[in-house]
Amino acid sequence: MAKKGPSPKKGLVGGRYKPLTDDQVKRIHEASLTILTQTGVQVEESEALPLFQEAGAGVEGNRVRLHPSLVEDAVDKAPSRVVLAGRNPDNDLILEGARVHIGTGGAALQVLDLETGCIRKAVLQDVVEMARIVDALDNIHFYLIPIYPTDLSKENVEVNKYYASLANTTKHVQAGVYTVQGIRDVVEMSEHIVGEASLSPGQAAGALRERPVVSFITSWMVSPLKFATDVTTLLIEVCRQRMPVVLSAAPMAGSTAPVTLAGMLAQLNAEQLAGLTLTQLVQPGCPVLLGPIPATADLRSGRYLGGSVELGLCNAAITQLAHFYRLPIYNSAGMTEAKIPDIQAGIEKTQSVVQVALAGANFIHHAAGMLEDMSTIAYEQFVIDNEVLGMAMRAVRGIEISDDTLALDAIDRVGPGGHYLMDDHTLRHMRTEHYFPSTIFDRRGREMWEQAGGRDAWTRAKEVARRILAEHEPSPLDPAVDAWIRERFSSLLVL
Repeated sequence: MAKKGPSPKKGLVGGRYKPLTDDQVKRIHEASLTILTQTGVQVEESEALPLFQEAGAGVEGNRVRLHPSLVEDAVDKAPSRVVLAGRNPDNDLILEGARVHIGTGGAALQVLDLETGCIRKAVLQDVVEMARIVDALDNIHFYLIPIYPTDLSKENVEVNKYYASLANTTKHVQAGVYTVQGIRDVVEMSEHIVGEASLSPGQAAGALRERPVVSFITSWMVSPLKFATDVTTLLIEVCRQRMPVVLSAAPMAGSTAPVTLAGMLAQLNAEQLAGLTLTQLVQPGCPVLLGPIPATADLRSGRYLGGSVELGLCNAAITQLAHFYRLPIYNSAGMTEAKIPDIQAGIEKTQSVVQVALAGANFIHHAAGMLEDMSTIAYEQFVIDNEVLGMAMRAVRGIEISDDTLALDAIDRVGPGGHYLMDDHTLRHMRTEHYFPSTIFDRRGREMWEQAGGRDAWTRAKEVARRILAEHEPSPLDPAVDAWIRERFSSLLVL
């Protein structure tokens, strides 16, 4: 696919947008500590309770109250820098500070079919083909597996969906997990993908921890303030495997969190700190991504609102809390209530992506492909969102002020009444100073657009998606490794 210029790079430093003042950040932090000390959290998982008790937490039955010093110790132990590797090192993500990366997200059960335009169930082949789409689009930085393949049993889903992804993209792969054995299988498979054939099992394990090409999401919190027992068991397993893990929690203001945005942020931050404390009790130094996803409920129906302006505002605000703790953050943008890739989708997605990216969130998921409150994925939406993400990253890059960019020599050279079109300064900067849409956004005049068929962006996006699926060949797994994986895992479907 022809490109009109280089895409904005991943990992650009944001942090210019701050909806909270420094004093407001500290007040929310202090409120969160009060919640953990006074109200506490409910924990029923059999391994977690003793860990909290042995560390000095107040435990009464299943209620756990955390002293601020215990929380602060966990914050100190957790790494400030987490690397999420790609099979191709060019796709590595360095999560620290206000470095920004944006990609896919979700566990949608249905797909807007590219050919029929009808809704159907998501299947494993969608994992394959969506990985290939993402692999080809420069502004989507990682592949968080966006669908749950409904044609697989729970026992077989992890190894199949991770294998289907790793075999079809060289970008980092992340997903939710459902069984302890599934986690172990994915880790074993990934050790062989990262490690060379000559490495011992121990060396391969070390190679994966050095370059983790996979990571795991655990939605361990049932807001408000209750650890989900089964998922907490999975969280503990990932920590013991020393693999990167996300603490995903998504309360809704007015439903599972206070209706006021400040109250929601205080509760959600307390939930994150409680989860972080457990991870560092299990495995000090375990690489953790805080995963707060503040959202709102439609108080007329109780439905989750992914496209509300408050979602972008609050995800930007909670990013400031992560920066306060100097910990990497995974949070949300790019969601919509729209059912198809229409103008509503474009507006709702763009406003939150720009807010959260400018805030400097490290790992912004849900930002590509998603429709209908996380329930539906559309192939062509990846292509549309790729352009939105490119523009957002250009905004993150900001404006460079230097002797060269101030262009005083060029201004003097051109002089009053001249023009800059052919000036050397223009030719040197034209491909890097401005963002050029690379696929579907049309900037031609009406006459040229009509001569080319007068197609809208949605139509063009479908054409691009079809072309990627027909032409793009992701870098394959090593044949020997691929053969080992297929022999080792009898539950693996042949793709």
